[in-house]
Amino acid sequence: MFDNSVIEEKRGMVFSTDLMMALIIITVVLGVSADAMDNVGSQIQDYCYANSLDRITTAAADMMIKDPGEPENWEELGNFDGVIPGLADADQLNKGVTQKTLSLQKIKCLKENYDELMKGKILPPYCDSSLTICPVDSSIEPVAMGKVSTSASDIIVINRTVLCNFCNASIIVCMNPMNCNSNTPQPKQGEYICPHQDKTGNHSHIWVDYHNKKSGWTCHPFRVTQDMLNSGDFYLMTDPGYVTDNSAVWIIDSPENITKETNHFNSQPILLNDVIKDCIGSKSTCVLWLHVFSSGNTQKAFNTYLTVYPKGTSVETVKIQYLNPQPCYFIFKVST
Repeated sequence: MFDNSVIEEKRGMVFSTDLMMALIIITVVLGVSADAMDNVGSQIQDYCYANSLDRITTAAADMMIKDPGEPENWEELGNFDGVIPGLADADQLNKGVTQKTLSLQKIKCLKENYDELMKGKILPPYCDSSLTICPVDSSIEPVAMGKVSTSASDIIVINRTVLCNFCNASIIVCMNPMNCNSNTPQPKQGEYICPHQDKTGNHSHIWVDYHNKKSGWTCHPFRVTQDMLNSGDFYLMTDPGYVTDNSAVWIIDSPENITKETNHFNSQPILLNDVIKDCIGSKSTCVLWLHVFSSGNTQKAFNTYLTVYPKGTSVETVKIQYLNPQPCYFIFKVST
C-alpha cells in the first residue's frame, strides 16, 4: 500500500508546478500585451501628431493662396503688428477672378520678413517652414524663403499650382485694330478725342478698317505721372513680335504738343521713357496719346501694347507672354 502522505505531497508538487507555469504564461502574455499596447499607443500618437501637422500645413497654404491677408494692403504698411499675411492678389479677387493668382509685391514682402510674418501668425511658433514660388517657365528665377532642417523627422510638403505676375508688368494700352471700322469716326475715349485734325477741323486720323482693307489709324489716350516715369520702364510691344506690315508706324504725343513724326516698329520691345519724358516735361501728370498706323491687310495684322515694368527690368524678361500671370508651383514645407 502506498503511503497517503507521499501521494498528497506529490499532488502538491504537481499543483505548484502547474501554477508556476500558468503564472509564467500569464506574465509573458501580459508583457507581450503591454508591449503591443505601447506600440499601438505610440502609433496612434504618431498618427495624430502627423495628422495634426498635415492639417496645420494645409490650412496655412490655403490661407496664403486664397486670401490677400488682413489688411489687404499689409505689404505696404512696414509695421506688421496685427497683420495676417496672405499672398492672393486683391485686385484679381475684386475683379472676380477665381484662379489662384498671387501678388508679387506680397511675395517679396513675405520673403523679407518671413519669420516675423509666419511664426505665430500663419503657423504655430514651434513650426519651421520654407516656401518656394517656382515658375513653370525655367527662364524666370524662382523666389525662395524660409528654411526647414534636413534632419527633421517630420516634414509635410504642400505642392500647388498657382498664377503669379512674376514680371510685375502692367498693360497701359492694348490696341486690337481688327475691331476698327473706317465707316465710323474715331470714338471718344472717355472724355478725350484724338487731337490730330486737318485744316477744316476734321479728324485726320481715320480709323484703319481691316474688314474693308483700308489703311488708317488706331489711337488711344493714356495718363502718365512723374512717379510712374521715375519708378517704371515703358515699353511698346506688338503681337506678333515681328511686324510684317512695312507701312506700320507709331506716334506718341500730347494735345499740347502734337507731332507728325512717325517711328517704325522693330522686332524688339521699344523703350519709351525718353519719348514720354519729352512729352510730359515738368508736369506732374499728363494725358498722352499713342497713335498706330497700319495697312489694313489682315495677313499682316498685329496688336499693340503699351506696358510698364518696374524700373531696371532686364529687357530679356520684357516679353508678350509675361504680360499675363504665369503658372507657378507653390511649394510649402513645414516641420517641427
